[in-house]
Amino acid sequence: MSAKLIHIESPTFEDVYIQFHRLIYHIAYKLTKDAHLSEDIVQETFMKAYRKWDTLIDFRKIQGWLSSIASRTAIDFIRKESKRREELVDDQETYDSPFISREARLVESEVDFHLLEEEIEEGIGMLPAAQQEVLRLKAIHGLSDKEIALRLDLNPATVKTRYHRARKQLNVLLNKTA
Repeated sequence: MSAKLIHIESPTFEDVYIQFHRLIYHIAYKLTKDAHLSEDIVQETFMKAYRKWDTLIDFRKIQGWLSSIASRTAIDFIRKESKRREELVDDQETYDSPFISREARLVESEVDFHLLEEEIEEGIGMLPAAQQEVLRLKAIHGLSDKEIALRLDLNPATVKTRYHRARKQLNVLLNKTA
């Protein structure tokens, strides 16, 4: 299907499933590294989306909305799976128990980190273009104020001001979603 849903005023749920089920599977697989579990997450994600379909106001944001549901659903599945493994290990009273709980914490931390990255990137996208540019050059690419000033043909003081304002506004945006 080559047409994008962005051009459709209110797409059918079936159209959304057809267009995005592979994306949801890839999100789930990236987080779980388990094909069968990822299929379950796809089903659960679309069941949750179907139940909340009437709450979606802006259909141009379907991809982000579904991705968010998928990520959170995958985290729930990972937590349930790690809890189940811990219970099995506790029941068997094996020596490997600390290793499994440590592994589960690492997976959960990695998932939390990826979600935070997504939130930060989304927040950066909400900043004015001039602030986005300075923030990305400094924070992501590691350029100095002088290097950014030369690259953007700006005064170094302007770079510092834009960077400070971008960080401050990004902090406000991220705290609103928390």
